[in-house]
Amino acid sequence: MEVIGNGTEQIVDTFIWPTTLCAALAEKNGEVNLQVDFDGGPELAAELASNLDAPSVVFSEAHKGDALNQLCRASLDNADPKRGCVHAINIEPTPTGAAGALIDVRYALSSTSSVAVLPFQSSEHVGPDGPADADPTLVVQSRFVVNGRDPYVSAADPALIPPELANAVPTIEEDLKFGLDAAALAATTALPGKAVVSYTIRSAADSMTQLPLTIRDPANPANKVAEVVVDRVVPGTANDVVHELFLEGATLTAVSPGGMWANQNDFVIRGCFNAEFPQGGNAGDGNLDDCRELEVVLVREASAASAASSRSFDKEFERKLGGDRIRIESNMSTQNRLDLSGSFSRTEGKVELNGKLGKSFELTLARAFADASVGVNPAAASFELGVDAFGVRIFGVSKQQEAKIVHTEDFSAAKSFTIGSLGFGFGPVSVGFKIGVGGAIGIEVEDTLEVLADNAACQALLKSSDSITACGRMTRVTSPNFGLTGNIEGGIDLKIVKAAVVADLRFITTSFPLDTTLGWGLTSDEKLLVRGDVTWDMSFEPISGDVYIIGKVGFRRFAKSLKVNLFSFSSPSIETRLLSHSMASFEELQ
Repeated sequence: MEVIGNGTEQIVDTFIWPTTLCAALAEKNGEVNLQVDFDGGPELAAELASNLDAPSVVFSEAHKGDALNQLCRASLDNADPKRGCVHAINIEPTPTGAAGALIDVRYALSSTSSVAVLPFQSSEHVGPDGPADADPTLVVQSRFVVNGRDPYVSAADPALIPPELANAVPTIEEDLKFGLDAAALAATTALPGKAVVSYTIRSAADSMTQLPLTIRDPANPANKVAEVVVDRVVPGTANDVVHELFLEGATLTAVSPGGMWANQNDFVIRGCFNAEFPQGGNAGDGNLDDCRELEVVLVREASAASAASSRSFDKEFERKLGGDRIRIESNMSTQNRLDLSGSFSRTEGKVELNGKLGKSFELTLARAFADASVGVNPAAASFELGVDAFGVRIFGVSKQQEAKIVHTEDFSAAKSFTIGSLGFGFGPVSVGFKIGVGGAIGIEVEDTLEVLADNAACQALLKSSDSITACGRMTRVTSPNFGLTGNIEGGIDLKIVKAAVVADLRFITTSFPLDTTLGWGLTSDEKLLVRGDVTWDMSFEPISGDVYIIGKVGFRRFAKSLKVNLFSFSSPSIETRLLSHSMASFEELQ
């Protein structure tokens, strides 16, 4: 693991897995202590021609009083910091059951928000194809960590082995089978039986009653399911999965007006990992229950209030997905407004990459927007769009104060960018690497913006029989689209360590077309009438994939081929209708 030597205290809270090399210690069933190597010692220093001198530290009772050991504290309690960091550890043999060695899957639950939402479903001004899809109540991230398997042994795709590593270690493809046949190698990431994750909600004031939440089906995004199968857990790292949770059926009734929780705001979301196979091991670690809870505040959405002077159709979609090492943040939004100044429409999307691999990194991958307006005074149209790739404007169009604008665009560009100077520990060294991001960034536009003096055309636009002297008509289909994948390259070729980074990552694939018609009209008696239709759809395939280091370490007694898993994340694709509004008739603004 990486610890930054910057002169400040570093807090380490992590899983430590014994490897198969510890089997002899387990057989003795004796007490052991941690030894921490901050570098590779004299062997590595000689090969790197380095003067780095960071001695190993053994956190044992015998060395507790040493000056270096006293710099470490095992507790955040200032009254009793437990100086010396002595952690007595018993390494026991892997427990076995009737079917062989047992594993223990640890479960954790988190969310980027402490607010759950009861979405408002409008029954007025619904589009011709029906209402918009209900938003999820909460987006959660379930994490699975498997204990009882060697963290350095799991299947690696031979096609992803870099040629440079294959040349440096000709036996690497065979080495990475770890002496296992195909079935045994596949079993290193498979669970020994059926396992599912499910979710419930309860009022914080009612600990006895739990009701189920449904989950967007990863296999079919149009469906909701009561539970999701967990069939793959990569050893040696946290496996994160995103789930969208929904209030439906009896659960929706309970939180709605007249329901038993209608007046409750504080709730508890409970996620449970349920396995049909026996688990064992790590009995001294405390809470082994495979359920975790989140406290949330339930906010009940209300109908968006429309002022007498305006009418608007707005929506925002936001997701923050991934982990501390690699994370994608996406924000898409649209604003469509009719007011006394005329009509305005905007659609925008932005995707950012953040994380920490050796050092922190942050980059805006893509941004696209398209604005359009048709004003009352002056009676003119304006239009602007822009597309940015990696913080640089790569395309833009602007047209201002024209009587009529007709603009058709189908822009797409293949762009790439590299984030360098990253690294991660592999055996006694840090493997340097870089993240490459590439793909298509574009926008499609079909916009017509115009001011008319045709009474019949204006009446049809506004569905009005009033005499209309002038009107503004906006019809647009606008669709930003991003398709970005990740490629992580890097490695090291030393006498004692030869390794390469392998990644199979999709960062994001999305399009979010906005189809809107907005109109305003001035009548002969100077009334301002407005009417609008808005449909906003989204196709969204978020971050998913694995990142790992593979290679060979020949160092002291630690000499073997390894696969070190750094990141494993999966999230379901989404096909959804975010907005579906249609004003059946005009409204007069005051």
